[in-house]
Amino acid sequence: MNILILSLLFITAALLHGISGIGFPIASTTALSLFMPLKEAVVLALWPTLLVNILSVISGGKIGKIFHKYGLLALFSLIGSVIGAKLLFLINPAYLQLLLSGVIAFYIVSSTRSRHFRLPDNPVILSLFGLAAGIIGGATNAMSPILIMCLLAMSSDRHEIARAANLCFLVGKISQLAVLRQEAFELFSSDYLWPILILTALSLLSLFIGTRLRSRISQHHFRWLMLILLGVLAVMSAIQAIRTLV
Repeated sequence: MNILILSLLFITAALLHGISGIGFPIASTTALSLFMPLKEAVVLALWPTLLVNILSVISGGKIGKIFHKYGLLALFSLIGSVIGAKLLFLINPAYLQLLLSGVIAFYIVSSTRSRHFRLPDNPVILSLFGLAAGIIGGATNAMSPILIMCLLAMSSDRHEIARAANLCFLVGKISQLAVLRQEAFELFSSDYLWPILILTALSLLSLFIGTRLRSRISQHHFRWLMLILLGVLAVMSAIQAIRTLV
């Protein structure tokens, strides 16, 4: 691994994650996949992503309201993540990434054409979006786009959106860890241990800085930032999928 390039990519991803609440899982996985197979990249990105998600959830104080409102979304993200992690052993996740890119593109076009794209706050919507996000996230580490599409259409509070998304990321990472526990714990006896520890430390520091910057961004600019990030994630996901298939 080129530790300098990866450090710059992880720092940027964590900084943006602190500001927006999304992006680190897929960005870190994509960065690692430049130097290794996708499955190995998913495993190596698991530990730093888990810590980033934990800090993102607890950074805003009490989490009871988030659990009450978005607990169902998180639960079905957990179920979907188990399914998605198992799909790593059954199908090529690149096909899911291509599907994800198409869905994001459709959402961005719809959002820019209409300012009133809203989803009803009901159990069915939360369950369906949570399940879809979990399946894709468990297989590709790209859970955030589906979740953000749902949360942007349900809430205008940028702090609530970021914490709710990371709650889902967190339960997804826990389920992914359960499925990939053997591969994940083998990291501690591998040559990748110190590079991952360094990348994790840099990521947590950048996350802290990004979280402090979030309060200085207006709601309007936050929404456009999210749409731009979704677009970048869609392109990254498509490129990664094409590289895997070629």
